[in-house]
Amino acid sequence: MQTMKLPGEMRLKNLCRVGPGTPAGEWFRRYWVAVGTTHELKDIPQAVKVLGEDLVLFRDEFGRVGLLGAHCRHRGASLEYGDIQDGGLRCPYHGWLFDVGGRCLEMPAEPKGSTFCQRVKQIAYPVKELGGLLFAYMGPDKDDPPPLPKYSALADTAGQRSLEATRVYDYNWFNFIENGADPVHFSILHRADPNDGTWRSWFFNIKDIPPFDAVETSYGMKVVSRKPGPTADTEYVDEKSFALPSILQIGDTEFTHFKQPREALRAGSHNAHFMFVTPDDDNSFRLFTVNHYTGSDPEFFEKLAPSRRVEAKSQKKSYDRRKFSPFRGNVRTEDMACQATQPLLDERAEQLATSDRGVILIRKIILDAVRSVQKGQIPKGIPSRGEARGMVQIDSFTGIRTKGGS
Repeated sequence: MQTMKLPGEMRLKNLCRVGPGTPAGEWFRRYWVAVGTTHELKDIPQAVKVLGEDLVLFRDEFGRVGLLGAHCRHRGASLEYGDIQDGGLRCPYHGWLFDVGGRCLEMPAEPKGSTFCQRVKQIAYPVKELGGLLFAYMGPDKDDPPPLPKYSALADTAGQRSLEATRVYDYNWFNFIENGADPVHFSILHRADPNDGTWRSWFFNIKDIPPFDAVETSYGMKVVSRKPGPTADTEYVDEKSFALPSILQIGDTEFTHFKQPREALRAGSHNAHFMFVTPDDDNSFRLFTVNHYTGSDPEFFEKLAPSRRVEAKSQKKSYDRRKFSPFRGNVRTEDMACQATQPLLDERAEQLATSDRGVILIRKIILDAVRSVQKGQIPKGIPSRGEARGMVQIDSFTGIRTKGGS
């Protein structure tokens, strides 16, 4: 088998480490990252870990959302147990009160007239809401951060939107992200019954794996798998996209989960399935999933819901000591068994092949963005003030189109 070497391989180790001061960590902090959902943020503070930092997310009584350092600047008590009152979050230990900007508003035990609180600042990061998700900016210039991109799946008022339950995974974020640039694993790891009559079992057939192109885009990249269409000038296409810094999008959920036949692809896809990946630290990440449906079925999400649940696993054999078994038959558990057992990128011994060209490209794109930050430049994927006024469209078409289309 021919092997391919990525230029500058030794620098790949930078991509899996995201703590403060690390190359990838400082790069990540130039973007808005998803840190929670409006639905899950209720009337008590919520502890979160983001990019290796322990933080607390809360909404004050005026509706403002704050993201503060978890430990009070006074003597380190956890603000996760604080009280939301008087325009901020009050430490349970000695009552120091911090607003969403980290300003200390009160120190109940200090002498009247003391101005000491004006000289104390809690770690704080700006938060914005978009389409049910909460995004934080943790980089420099927090008082004047770059604009939050208007992702179409979150900002478009047309159609229907549904947020799935937040998931937490106990392995490195990059193991998950680069999987999105590897369409070959769909035909092998997620193989279906070749005789079930569905488009998926035909298109992603382990005995006839579709060829694919890895294409760099303005937002990141996409992989485009193709098979001959119903006429000589058409082809069946399945696109999966990656957008910087850590967003994956696929467009075939309505065909896959509804077990549609090949003929159904004539209508084209109408559901964008977004996955916003946020590293907690080097060993875990959080996944925020959004579906945006623009088709005509008013009951689409009610029909989709059962297929999005994790299916009950089959009985584990008494002598099977493998942590993730049984895992076959569900996309999530199949991915987990492979991704969670991969060593971190800087601990692997790899040999990449021609079918890894999507993986090679996603690594190059992120490495280039990391290097841009190190040079003091604006990395790819951050819109200018002018560009931020328009919606960000990320490709994820599944269906039939004329050969050579993009």
